[in-house]
Amino acid sequence: MRRLIILLALLTVAGCSTKFAYRNAGWLTYWYLDDYISLTDEQTSRFDERLQLWLSWHKVEELDKYIAHLKQIKADVQAGKMSVQRIAYHQKTLRSHWHRVRNKLAPDLAKMAPMLTQEQSEAFFSELAAFELESIKKRQKYSEQKRKQRWLNKREDNLERWLGDLNDTQEKMIAALYDHQQDTGDLRSQYRADYQRQLKRLFTQPDRGKQFEMRLLTLLTEPEQVRTADLDRRIKDNRQQSDQFLAAVYQSLSDKQRRHLVEELEALIDDFTSLKSE
Repeated sequence: MRRLIILLALLTVAGCSTKFAYRNAGWLTYWYLDDYISLTDEQTSRFDERLQLWLSWHKVEELDKYIAHLKQIKADVQAGKMSVQRIAYHQKTLRSHWHRVRNKLAPDLAKMAPMLTQEQSEAFFSELAAFELESIKKRQKYSEQKRKQRWLNKREDNLERWLGDLNDTQEKMIAALYDHQQDTGDLRSQYRADYQRQLKRLFTQPDRGKQFEMRLLTLLTEPEQVRTADLDRRIKDNRQQSDQFLAAVYQSLSDKQRRHLVEELEALIDDFTSLKSE
């Protein structure tokens, strides 16, 4: 269920195919959900009813917030106000978009969860465990140098989407950021395992009454409580390093890159504005 919330958040925020994802969020959700659990006709009907309400809520309540935030970013870019503090503000605001989606969906999911049979619950957690094991094996398969190169490529691709071609100095900035980032891979893997273990323990209990619903709601809306203090510290440090990196990249932008960034922001604003009017 946590992965479902993440999926819906991703489908309804930004991406290279924002309109496609948003317009097809319904079947994309079922396509993803089918990898983890098979619902009965009654469960599908109940879920579809809630899904349509979630999507309607998102269109009415959230798109305006995204548009307003993107306009803020655009204004800051054009006014030259992309300081470390301002970037930290925008990053925090981006996370708040995701938190609102999570907090909207979680109560409904907690109420629907008792509909799952024991067999469905076991199948669900079995699939989650298999997915996590595959992720661990994939991570262990790569050497440190290979992991670094994949990380650098991902960062470069992301920046190029927003800025266009990068110069040598900006590529060196990305490499320097990698050297300052603290590794969280193993700690995140342990966090996911601990989180899934708590969820599974909850679903194995025969009583799925009010206490079950309240505990599940807490796990869905406050998953960070399961993280270790070490992981929290590393995430915080990495965010600070990333904010400083983005501020330095902004200061290094050419006029062409700045125009490209503004054009990308305007295109996303136009996408969300168009979707809201459909």
